[in-house]
Amino acid sequence: MSKLSDCEPLQKRDSITPRAYVKSYCCCCMFDQRREDPALFDEENIRYRAFFGTMHIREVLLVLTIIKTILVFSFLFLQVMDTESPLGIFSATFAFLTVCITNVLLVAGVRLKRYIFLIPYFTVCVLFIFVLILHLFVDFLDTANSKDTVEMQPILHNTVLLFMICFEFYMLSVVWRAFVYICDSNMQRQIEKIEKKKSMVKRSFDIEYDLVRNEIIRAEVKANEEFSV
Repeated sequence: MSKLSDCEPLQKRDSITPRAYVKSYCCCCMFDQRREDPALFDEENIRYRAFFGTMHIREVLLVLTIIKTILVFSFLFLQVMDTESPLGIFSATFAFLTVCITNVLLVAGVRLKRYIFLIPYFTVCVLFIFVLILHLFVDFLDTANSKDTVEMQPILHNTVLLFMICFEFYMLSVVWRAFVYICDSNMQRQIEKIEKKKSMVKRSFDIEYDLVRNEIIRAEVKANEEFSV
């Protein structure tokens, strides 16, 4: 009985609070963690939550994709306003449409529990982070060469870029957690199908066994009647 209680999911014995979330993920080496049975899938497990355990990743990803779309649109709109090149406008439009498509696939993949829909986001996200880091590095060098580093506009611009980079890293970690959630959910579904199939096979076998056993009993009864006659 004690072994079963040790393997109960964490959130069924402790309320999901920011303290429990930080204790599980940030201070896991300092505290003795309760063991969990990896074969048990729980929809509301603390591993599938974000924002310090306050929201499930399904709701978190919807909020993050909306925020990201607004941020990317604002950033690219400001970049287009600063340039008159048709190539720059085309590049900004293509980047915005790519981000929108990957965000739609991301939300649909989590809702439908199809991990294949999350793969395009990983590719675009890594490229987007690389472009933002490169853009921040180039802008910082330009402001350093022009001695405008301490002015308000370059500081605000670099701060926004740095915030977007941190935001992308956090969203990437949440999407990876969603990927694990979808894989665990699909695995649980496959296990339930296998168990259901086994139970159906066992039930059919029991029915056939009962039929054969009844036939043998009737044959024995008939043989006894004939022998007594």
